[in-house]
Amino acid sequence: MKILIVGAGPIGCYLAQLLKINSNLNIKIIEEHHALGKPVHCAGLVSKEVFGHSRINLNHKSILNTIDGAQIFFGKDSFYIKRKSVAFVIDREKFDQHLGEKLSIDFNTRFIGLEKRKKGFLVETDKGGFYTDILIGADGANSTVRKSAEFRENIEYLKGVQFRLRYKMKNNFVQVYLKKPFFAWIIPESTQIVRAGIISYNPYQDLLDFLRENNVKGEILEKFAGTVPLGTCQTQKENIFLIGDAACQVKPLTQGGIYYGMRCAEILADCILKKRLYEYEKRWRERFGEEINVGLKIRKLYLTLNDRDIAKIFRILKKNKIILERFADFENHSRMFSFLAKTLHIKDFLGGIFISIIKSIDRA
Repeated sequence: MKILIVGAGPIGCYLAQLLKINSNLNIKIIEEHHALGKPVHCAGLVSKEVFGHSRINLNHKSILNTIDGAQIFFGKDSFYIKRKSVAFVIDREKFDQHLGEKLSIDFNTRFIGLEKRKKGFLVETDKGGFYTDILIGADGANSTVRKSAEFRENIEYLKGVQFRLRYKMKNNFVQVYLKKPFFAWIIPESTQIVRAGIISYNPYQDLLDFLRENNVKGEILEKFAGTVPLGTCQTQKENIFLIGDAACQVKPLTQGGIYYGMRCAEILADCILKKRLYEYEKRWRERFGEEINVGLKIRKLYLTLNDRDIAKIFRILKKNKIILERFADFENHSRMFSFLAKTLHIKDFLGGIFISIIKSIDRA
C-alpha cells in the first residue's frame, strides 16, 4: 500500500516514523522547502509531555532550556505561576531533523492538486505525479490538501511574528503579556538570548511597539513569522486525511499544536495499521474535540470582555495562583477553567461573566 504525506514538519515525520513498523507500507513525504526545520514557524516552546508521551525517542539534544513556570502580565500588574520543569524550549531545526531521519522525503516538491484514480489518487506536484492509495495532508495552516479535497472548514487565521534577540533574562520563566485581543511573550532560550513574539492583526509593527514599550532592547538575530488556524474543519474524506495544523488540531488559547498533532498522528497511525481508517475522525475528536471547542468558546467570550472585566479576572487569578500551580495543565486548559469558574469566590465576584464561562464549558 502506498501512502503519501504532504508536509515534512514534525507531525508528518512523526506519523511516517510510526507507520514504518509495517514494512508492507510504501511511505513517501513531499516537502516544498529545501530542508527539515526551515523556515521556523513556531515559538519553540513545548510541554514536557511532548517528550514524555512520545512513542519514539525524540532528540533531547534539541532542548535548549527548561522552563519552571510563567510570569503573567496585564497592564502594570503581574504574578508568577511556578511549575518546576513544566516545559522545554527547543531548537526546532534539530527537533525536526531527528524526526525525519531515515525517511523517504522529496524536498523542493510542491503539491499542486489531486485526481481520483480507481481506489487511490494521482497527486500532481511541480516535479511530476505520484500515485497513492492514502493521501495525508500535514501541510500546515494553509493546507493545500485541505483546499484541493474541498474539505468543509470554519477557520480563522491568526498571524504571529517572533524575534530571536540578545537579551538577558534573570530566570527561566516565560513572560506572557495579556493585551486584548491577543497576547505577547518572551521566552528565555538561554540566559543571554530570548524569543519575543506576538499574535495580532498587525504582528510585525505590534511586536516592535511591544519591545519598545517594555524596554526590551537587544540585537535581533533572527525573525520568524507564521500563521495559526483556529476553528474546525473536516479531517477525513475517503482515503484523504488531515493532521496537525492542517486539521486545526491546535489549542485555541495558546495556539500550540505539536502535542495535539503528535497524539492525533498516533491515532491515525493506529487506524492505518489496523485497517480501520473510518475511525480516525471520530477517535481524535473524542480525544481532543471537546477541549478545542471549550477553548474556542472561552476565546470568543474573552473577545467580548472589556478591560475592566479582564482586570477583574486577572486579579482573581492572581489571588488564586496556588490553584493554577496545582491544577493548570499545559495541554488541557478546560480543566483549569472549569475548576476556577466553579470556585465560590469567582462566582460571587464575576456574576454574569461566571455564568457565561460555565455555559461555554458545559455546552462544549
